[in-house]
Amino acid sequence: MILRNICFTSILFYLMTMLISATVSAQQRGDEVLSTQATDPDARPDAKKQHPKRKRIHYIVKSNPRNTLKGNQCFEEVTRKFGFEYLIAPEDYRPNRNGFSRWMHNAGVKFILFFRNGPGWQIRMKKKYKECKYRYGDFTG
Repeated sequence: MILRNICFTSILFYLMTMLISATVSAQQRGDEVLSTQATDPDARPDAKKQHPKRKRIHYIVKSNPRNTLKGNQCFEEVTRKFGFEYLIAPEDYRPNRNGFSRWMHNAGVKFILFFRNGPGWQIRMKKKYKECKYRYGDFTG
């Protein structure tokens, strides 16, 4: 009887020790030691981790500001979320010098936006255009 109790307590002690050591080792693996300039003078900050990735804004060139809602803060925010802005340039100026170069530029931008925003991005943008237009009463642009 005494031998059985000693055997049971030793097995119980052995299992508890294994359980505690497993949790301690799991905690040690999960903790990452970050070296900063305070702890390591040779440490340099990682630029990718310091700042969030910026979204590059592309420009769709138009000669007429119609259907762009320029000045409407709601729609300008929507276009920035989609990754572009409208650039209004008269026909004689640089990005809009001839119709073919403007068309090629805009086709390239729309191609990039297709892969960034997925198919049907223009339909979603037109829906947001109507929402912003009617919400803010901007019926002239």
